Amino acid sequence: MLFLKFFLFIALTLSAHLTFSQKFQGDSWADIKNSGSGVMTIIYSEQFGLIHKDKDGKMKGVCVDILTDFTKYLKEKYGKTLTIKYAAEIPVFSEFLLTAQNTPSILGVTNTTITDERKKTLKFSPPYMSNRQVMLTSNKAPSITSLKELPTKFSGFTAQVIAGSTHVQYVEKIKTDYMPALTIAQEVSGPAIIKNLMNNPKLFTIIDFTEFVDVVYKKLPIKRQMVDVGVVEELGFIMSKQTDWDVPLKEFLTPEYRSSVGYRKIISENLGATFMSLVK
Repeated sequence: MLFLKFFLFIALTLSAHLTFSQKFQGDSWADIKNSGSGVMTIIYSEQFGLIHKDKDGKMKGVCVDILTDFTKYLKEKYGKTLTIKYAAEIPVFSEFLLTAQNTPSILGVTNTTITDERKKTLKFSPPYMSNRQVMLTSNKAPSITSLKELPTKFSGFTAQVIAGSTHVQYVEKIKTDYMPALTIAQEVSGPAIIKNLMNNPKLFTIIDFTEFVDVVYKKLPIKRQMVDVGVVEELGFIMSKQTDWDVPLKEFLTPEYRSSVGYRKIISENLGATFMSLVK
């Protein structure tokens, strides 16, 4: 009986997820080459500075501007008209990944790190931006300049990271190297963690620097701890293994594009000149 209940639970969960993912439909690159025009459907997880809605409901951010450049590239090189449709925000990161994985011919857009593990189930565009991780705490927490200070200055602290993110492995390494008794909790999204940091001075996180952009913009009572954590990662757009959109994206998102004046203007206008040194 217990096995039957477990089986039914798994079946219902998969069914619900497939129903959710199937509601998103977009044209393939092959369709657009044949017809001359079509729609690229975007799902996203909102990240201020990268992809978010402004007060008027208009999509803004680095990724939005890059995709606008992509439509121009397809028009200039192939004479094809691509319309970008921002279909839905999926704030839970793990659900965002699964929806992109299981839905052909759509593009998943947020600050998703390109990893070998994720490449087993997803296709990635070339990197659209480099990314650094930062350690954030409440303004009320003590300041540190070295991870070696963690056991003394952060005694009694809990770490919190986004479930399914690469930050999990970074905080686990911190636990192994410096704080064996550290409790690690996981949350569904960056905004949820930022809110928790403001309410808990005994909490720290490892998170993308793009989350810190939002903190600075909103003048939240959170500070960046000036320590090196993680490595420089590459962010990419994600797609199902069944898609063919990786082909034109590979042609477009080249090192030459990322070194162009236009690209650097996109970074500066959306993230601010202060963060240019963190982006490559």
